[in-house]
Amino acid sequence: RGAWPVERFETPQQCAGYRVRDPLGRKIGRLKSLFLNESGGPEYAEVKVGLLGLKTVLIPLQSVTVDAERRFLVLE
Repeated sequence: RGAWPVERFETPQQCAGYRVRDPLGRKIGRLKSLFLNESGGPEYAEVKVGLLGLKTVLIPLQSVTVDAERRFLVLE
C-alpha cells in the first residue's frame, strides 16, 4: 500500500529528505541523494546521520522500497 520501487521517481532528487529505515523499521537517517548506476538503477544512498545530521555515509543499495505516504525509504 503506497510502496513502490525507487525507480518510479523521475529523478533521484525527488526523494531527497526522505527518512531512511532498515528492514526492521529502525531509523538510519535522512536521504541526501541517490547515486545511480549506468542503467539508471539506484546503487548508493548518501544518508545524513547523527543527532544534527552533520555526518553523511554512503550505503550500498541492493534493493529499496519507497513509502511515499510516510516519506520513507526502506532498505532491504
